[in-house]
Amino acid sequence: MMNQAPAVLVSGASPDATPSPAYVGYWPMTQWTGAVGALTYNSITLAAATYVDTTNNWISGVTSATWLTAGVPFKIRPVGVIPAGLSSSLVYYAGKPTADRVQFHTTYADAIAGTNPVDITTQGTSNVVLYPAFIKDWSGNGNDMLFGAATSDLQAFATAPYMSNASSGANDNALGRLSAATFADAFVWPTSSMFVHFRVLFGTLVAGRSFWGCGNSSPAVSGPRMSVDSSDTSKLNLQFFHSGGTISLGASAAEACSTTVQHSIALGIDGPARQATIWIDGVRDLSLNQDSLNAAVTATMTGDLRIGGAYSTNAQAANFADYHVLTWVGGLPSNIDAVAAKLATVKYQRLMASEVA
Repeated sequence: MMNQAPAVLVSGASPDATPSPAYVGYWPMTQWTGAVGALTYNSITLAAATYVDTTNNWISGVTSATWLTAGVPFKIRPVGVIPAGLSSSLVYYAGKPTADRVQFHTTYADAIAGTNPVDITTQGTSNVVLYPAFIKDWSGNGNDMLFGAATSDLQAFATAPYMSNASSGANDNALGRLSAATFADAFVWPTSSMFVHFRVLFGTLVAGRSFWGCGNSSPAVSGPRMSVDSSDTSKLNLQFFHSGGTISLGASAAEACSTTVQHSIALGIDGPARQATIWIDGVRDLSLNQDSLNAAVTATMTGDLRIGGAYSTNAQAANFADYHVLTWVGGLPSNIDAVAAKLATVKYQRLMASEVA
């Protein structure tokens, strides 16, 4: 499967032990085989003239791609000219009329039913590469994240041991996106609380570019957003968008955004207490410590929760790993400081049910 992390990188306790029931998802972010540093991912390269069938709207020759099962999200990357009708900027769902053939569907339901395949009108030229377009969830919940529409395998796997995305002010270059439906079901404002953690090493910093969240001003989308601060690009800026406007919680005191130093960043949002807290490298940031969200009366999460961006036209180049998202009905756990401190020092290990309920 895509992004499978064996015990050489992930703690031996992690894949098998009982994870915290609070998890929405856990994405280690890398796929390793053998020794650390041997990075690989699933893909298949096929000659367009031989395998693209415009009569039946399928590509054949995929028997060896055992990962390409019915309903799997995948993308196509052309080496030459892409077959007409297909796009390298769309995530498709695999239809499998036979083990050796794949059709392109724009919805999971169509892929499973084998209906409405995309019409392929020309074969294209040279080769085409098919690859999985999701990041595997290791929480046990099956909440795999889809790639951003403009993110390709070449970008996502460019920098071991991370998964990476490019910067953009126009395209969906986010690394991954958790569906709005999944996020809205898990986090209901203000009766729920959430906690996120990830490790990040940034690419070239662009003031104001977002690297996590779902909130946006225009069009209006409720939810939190972390961005590179506009005044000091070494700091992160936190905002919370709601039906009545935007709460600007300000910039961190500590460095959070660096092109040379990896930082651990965690965010806790306590709905009942209406507070937001940031931890940088396991330590509460005093500038963003229990900042008030009292003004956010209504905030319905309607956007995909992105990492590497916060909306489909705003993404900051970065390299990510060790991404956790947990939610609770009610307030944050009393030991949340200890959780943030642990995740800052213990890498690639899920939180267990005994550690945080």
